Amino acid sequence: MNDEIFEQIHRSLTVEQIMTPKEEFYFHPQDSKLHKEITIFPIKNEDGSIIRYYDSEGSREHYILPNKVVSKNLDIMSLIKMLDRNSFFFVTHDEIVGIVTVADLRKGAVRMFFYLLLYRLENRMKAFFKERMSEAEFIELAKPKCRSQNKVYELSVFEECSFYDYLVALKNYDFFKQKYGLSIRDVEQFGGLDKFRNWIMHPSREEVRVKIDSDLEYNHYLFKQLDRIQKLEILLQDS
Repeated sequence: MNDEIFEQIHRSLTVEQIMTPKEEFYFHPQDSKLHKEITIFPIKNEDGSIIRYYDSEGSREHYILPNKVVSKNLDIMSLIKMLDRNSFFFVTHDEIVGIVTVADLRKGAVRMFFYLLLYRLENRMKAFFKERMSEAEFIELAKPKCRSQNKVYELSVFEECSFYDYLVALKNYDFFKQKYGLSIRDVEQFGGLDKFRNWIMHPSREEVRVKIDSDLEYNHYLFKQLDRIQKLEILLQDS
């Protein structure tokens, strides 16, 4: 996937795809006693406008200030970073059109966003090693499982090996570590991306499912993986 196509798809995955639209709002005070699992309730003025909300956790009303507002066109990458500091935002498009919370990060559009990131990262790791070494050198470095048996392969090792194999190769590639002053422990932080990739690709598999009940912890987990992916991409581009 070239960067132009990636950016087109990336820009189309926005807050609008995961927000709760205004038509589905529960309002204070009429709904707040019935939906105790919800903490943020918009307050509707007599003219139908929304400029305040009720926070049931603090039992207080608040005005909707600019720091609690995002555009419906905000990309999901930026939203993940912002939700690591705030648990919700009202969504605007001239007026309030929705609300987005950390719970919305469990929706399919977010998983699709990470799928695209991991797809691009795997391609970049493949290109990184293909430009620098032969198949034999890569096999010695990564010891990929796909070459551990005596069988005939139609494709090159770079096409047959896995995301995990590339991460192992990076850990063992002294030039990569030395250029950036990285220790094995530094590089091993990227190893967690393999489990994350398996979960993104196969969400129905119990053994790779991420068991995080708290929405805030879930967002911290996504933020951590996003940070790892972006750091590794920068290192690969600069090498």
